[in-house]
Amino acid sequence: MIPAYEEVVRKPNKLKNLNPLKNTIATVVDLETRITELQSYKEWVKLMESYQTSGIKLSPSLRPMIKMVKLGLLLIDEDIQRALDPKHCRKISTIGIFDPRLLQVVYCIKAPGLDEYHAVDGQHTATIVAAMVAAGVFEGETDWRNVEVPVLYIETDNKAFARKAFALINGKGKKKISPWYEHRTKVMSVRIDGSEDEDDVDAERKQTICEKYNCYAVDEDSPHAGTTPGAFTHMKAFSLPDATLELACKFHNEYFHYDPINGSLWFMFDDIKTGFDAANIKITDNFLGELAGLLQGCFAGLAEFHEAVHAAHKRWGKAVYNIEKFPWQDDAIAVVLLHMYQRMGGTQQLPQHMLDRFEKIMDFIDDDIKALYE
Repeated sequence: MIPAYEEVVRKPNKLKNLNPLKNTIATVVDLETRITELQSYKEWVKLMESYQTSGIKLSPSLRPMIKMVKLGLLLIDEDIQRALDPKHCRKISTIGIFDPRLLQVVYCIKAPGLDEYHAVDGQHTATIVAAMVAAGVFEGETDWRNVEVPVLYIETDNKAFARKAFALINGKGKKKISPWYEHRTKVMSVRIDGSEDEDDVDAERKQTICEKYNCYAVDEDSPHAGTTPGAFTHMKAFSLPDATLELACKFHNEYFHYDPINGSLWFMFDDIKTGFDAANIKITDNFLGELAGLLQGCFAGLAEFHEAVHAAHKRWGKAVYNIEKFPWQDDAIAVVLLHMYQRMGGTQQLPQHMLDRFEKIMDFIDDDIKALYE
C-alpha cells in the first residue's frame, strides 16, 4: 500500500531574498572594497608580513607594459565577475612563486566619455598588485590608486557584451567558469542589460519558472548548496522543456519544499513527462500526490531514493551482465519509481514502454524496501 503523504509545515524560504540572480539593477564595488576584503584575510596578512621581514622589494619595472591605467580608475561589476577568492590570491602570491613578470593584462570595458574601466577579467591580478603596493612590497610605491597596470579595453556601453566577454575569456586558458556562472551571465544580461539574445531570454524564462516555485539555482561552492531548502546545483534543470521544468518545480514546492533539490528530480520528471506524453496518458495531481507519499514514506525524500536506485542499479549490472562497474543510466530513476508504484498497489495507468525497462532491477532493491510490497 502506498503511504499517504504527510503534510510538512512550510517555512519562509530565505533564498527568496538571498537569490543571487534576482537583481535587476547592476551592483558595482570599487577596488578598495576588494583590497579591504583581502586585507582582512589572516593568511594574506601573514604573507605580507613575511615579505616585509624578508626585506623583499619587487621592482615595478618587472610588470608588463601595454596600455597603462591607474588602479584607482578600475571598477568591478559584481553581477559580471566572480567573487574575490582570497585563498587564490594568497596562493599565487607566495614567496618564491610570485613573479611580477608573469602578471596578466586586465581586460576591461571602458564606458564612452568616462575615465573609468570596468574589469571584465583580471580582478584578482589588480587586487593583488594594489594590496601588495599597500603593504609596501613594491619598491618605491605606496599609493595603489596611482599605480598603473596594463589594461586591454574595449569602449562600449553594452554591458551584455561585457558579460559575454567574461564568459569567453574564462572559458579558454583559465579555470573554466562553472555552468552556474554561465547561466548567471545569460540571466543577468536580460534582467540588468535588457539583452534580447535568444539564449539569454530562454535562460531567464526558465529561471523565472524556477523562482515561481521557490526553486533556486546556486553554484556548487555556495553555502546553500546541499543544505538550503529549494536550492539546487544540477543545471540539467535549464535544459528541460518549459512544461517539464514547471511540473518538476511545482512538485518539489508542493511536497518537498523543506528539502534542498536533489538532481534526480530533473531526470525523473524529464523521463516521466516524455514517457506519459508519448503514451498519451495524463499526469494527474492525484498520481503526483501518490508518488510524493511513496518517496516520503519509504525513502524520506528524493535524495535517499536516488541513492537506493544507484545501489540497486550497481548490483543489477553486476548480477545480470557481470560488469563490476556497470555504467549508470539516468532513466533508471523514473522507471524504478514507476515499478515501485505499481508493486505497491498504485492504480494510475503507466506507460508500458517504461515498465518494460529495468524490470529485473527490482530484485536488487534493498530488502527493507522490497518487504513493503512483497
